[in-house]
Amino acid sequence: MRKHKLFILSFFVILVFSTIATLAQEKVVSLPFEEALLLMKTNNPALNQTQHLVREKEADKAIKSGLYMPQVSILATAVSMSDPMHLDLTPVRDAITPLYNTLGNYGVFSGVPNPDPTTNAIVPVLPDNVSTQAVRQQLLQGEEKIANAEWDKIIQEKNFATVNANLTWPLFTGGKISAANKAANVEIEMSKEELRNVEGELLSELATRYYGLVLGLQAKNVRQQMADAMNRHNYDAEKMFKEGMIAKVELLSSAVAQSDADRELKQSIRTIEIARQGLTSTLAIEGNDSIAPSSHLFINKKLPDAEYFIQKALESNPKLNQLEGKGKLVDIKHKIGKGDFLPSAALFGTYTFADYNKSSYTPDWVVGVGIKWDIFDGLSRNNEMKKTNEMKAQVSEAREKAHSDLKVYINKLHQELSMQLEQIADLDKTLELVNEYCTSTEKAFAQGISTSTSVVDAHSKIEQVKLLRLKVFYDYDITLAKLLQTAGIPEQFLIYYTGENTIIESLN
Repeated sequence: MRKHKLFILSFFVILVFSTIATLAQEKVVSLPFEEALLLMKTNNPALNQTQHLVREKEADKAIKSGLYMPQVSILATAVSMSDPMHLDLTPVRDAITPLYNTLGNYGVFSGVPNPDPTTNAIVPVLPDNVSTQAVRQQLLQGEEKIANAEWDKIIQEKNFATVNANLTWPLFTGGKISAANKAANVEIEMSKEELRNVEGELLSELATRYYGLVLGLQAKNVRQQMADAMNRHNYDAEKMFKEGMIAKVELLSSAVAQSDADRELKQSIRTIEIARQGLTSTLAIEGNDSIAPSSHLFINKKLPDAEYFIQKALESNPKLNQLEGKGKLVDIKHKIGKGDFLPSAALFGTYTFADYNKSSYTPDWVVGVGIKWDIFDGLSRNNEMKKTNEMKAQVSEAREKAHSDLKVYINKLHQELSMQLEQIADLDKTLELVNEYCTSTEKAFAQGISTSTSVVDAHSKIEQVKLLRLKVFYDYDITLAKLLQTAGIPEQFLIYYTGENTIIESLN
């Protein structure tokens, strides 16, 4: 007997320490909805990915802005040719040598100015014989220089290298550079709209999972109330059966109801854990902390009419704004197509600041302006213009359909919200009636004038109404999140879920 008590004591100590260790590892975190929203915006990978997309488009815009600036580069080249480049002027030498020889030996010249400064004042012009002799001498000297000159000249060695600084600066491109920058700005705005779209989708997902967990906790409380009621009823039924006040079939009915209530309670606990895991995934948090939502299910006393949300959607819906951006991109593409018919011009320059064996006949620097004008390209530009016209028509049709679909969808969501508000009012009245009916049925059963089945049915009706009422609250919150997302104002969810216009369903 002593060993048995010692075993029980040891088991109890181990159980206590295990429970303490578990509680130390797992901490319950109370989390209101606005903090959950902030946590999601900080951690969610889908949101972070879209933020990177925005920064990518901003970097692309900086690249497009650089197209206005000159492009400067350093180019080093080393060249080896099969033979050096040379210029052979031997035929010129052969052509002029006979002329020099003939004139140098047989030419007669006169009128040569007197080069002697002491006598040229008296005799300004040399006599003809002296003039002829002087000119012939110069011609024969020239013939000798021609014969001795290098007439096959190497103008570039076979191996040479240069290091050049090159500059290119677009002067006119037919509007392509400005169009590229406008397109980059549009793409930045579209990426920001995509970020807003992802934020809206995630807010709807967060509302679905956050309030899904709230609904699960509320439903578990209702199931617990039903289980407690069935436990009490079964206890009363057992007493009354022992006293002979009711038949065994009544006792069996209460036992079945008790078993069903316990089963549904366990199922609701499992559902809570599934919902908690979904919320943890949306918040992208790690660790052993258990999230306990502290915000409540809610409805609103009144809502703006559907036209208000339709107008907001036409102004702010991110998908619609992205479609508008696509239209702008098509317009820009059309303008670029028109620019293809115009010439393009650019300033260019090259400066050689280092070389090896470079020809002395080539310049050290070159500056110029180049113009290119495509006259005929197989009608591809004309067909490109037709293509962009068709794209513009597609965007226009898509825009018209999107406007129509938005109006229909917003009206549908608004009608659902109005219906849910009406259901809550009706269910509140029904709940009062079933509570009163259940009280009367229990009193009648205690007096032996009602059956166990009647008591079970009365409590089941209370459970059904409460669960349906919670479900309507939940549906309202999710539908509201979808409506605000579609209207392009998901951030206003924080305005609707609290304040004087809000009716809260307590978790207690």
